[in-house]
Amino acid sequence: MADLDYAVNALGYSPALGRLVALATRERDDWHMFPAHIVLLDKQGKATDMGAIRAPWYKFDDVSAGTVVGTLFYLRDSGKLHAVDIDPASPTYLTIVRTVRLEPGWLGSTVDDFAVNPVDGKLYGLSSAGFGPGKIVTIDPVSGAVTKVGAPEGLPGGSTYGAVVTDSAGNLYATNNGFLHRSRFYRVPLDGKYTPAEVSSAAPVGFVDGAGCLPAPMPPKSNVPIPPAQPVPPAPPKPAKPAQPPAPPQPAVPTPPPSTPPPSVAPQLVPPRPGAKRPEPRNVASASPEPTSMTKTRKWAIATIVLVLLGASGAAARSRR
Repeated sequence: MADLDYAVNALGYSPALGRLVALATRERDDWHMFPAHIVLLDKQGKATDMGAIRAPWYKFDDVSAGTVVGTLFYLRDSGKLHAVDIDPASPTYLTIVRTVRLEPGWLGSTVDDFAVNPVDGKLYGLSSAGFGPGKIVTIDPVSGAVTKVGAPEGLPGGSTYGAVVTDSAGNLYATNNGFLHRSRFYRVPLDGKYTPAEVSSAAPVGFVDGAGCLPAPMPPKSNVPIPPAQPVPPAPPKPAKPAQPPAPPQPAVPTPPPSTPPPSVAPQLVPPRPGAKRPEPRNVASASPEPTSMTKTRKWAIATIVLVLLGASGAAARSRR
């Protein structure tokens, strides 16, 4: 069980690439359409984007069935069958190399999955068109002819078969999405008798797909190298600034010869200018002023204020008692 990075459909298995091949038209948890991409899936669900199918005019919005035959990925889109080249070494890589219309359309347009029978090389699927049981059909990928080869009573009709695979012994395995409120898994031998056997059942499903009977273990990596994604072209370089013309050469300045120190001359004493007197030092007032009668008066006034304040505070204290 794995969560995929894309919503995929039309699963198939490519032995050449060693991976599941699927069609993606929407990103994971995103219902916005984008050009159909071919993606590879390993058994852990890791997706490798091979690139968009080179048909921008086609949306592939009704593809439900798919399988891989050689290097071609076959997709049924409504009443048409497309063959997409998935060989990375091919010049037509990821292009639709052939498109045919399924005939009769009423029979082929209800085949919701198909697989190649390795015994006879034909595409097999089940159609739920019309009345009665499910119809086993073959599809010619070259002409688009759809042929009913069996309609055994054990295969329910009226409900689609969303997953179809085959094994190397020529047995077809198909999942009916919901018959009588159950999804049912059948094995049908492709021996001309087409006698079905119900293998198991589970809760009904809305969408289901099958890729094939894979080898165990699955190849660890692709056998065919996948071309790397085209690198984004680098931004064009900014235009270089015009080169400044070289400055004219400056004339060489001759180096002066080292000068010899002049002969020592006894210093001449400069006589003082007449009339100049040394400045008298200024008297600086003493920091502590002399006591005067005014100073004594101020001291007695301050003492009187202090005594008055002390007496007031004492009276207040006695009143509180």
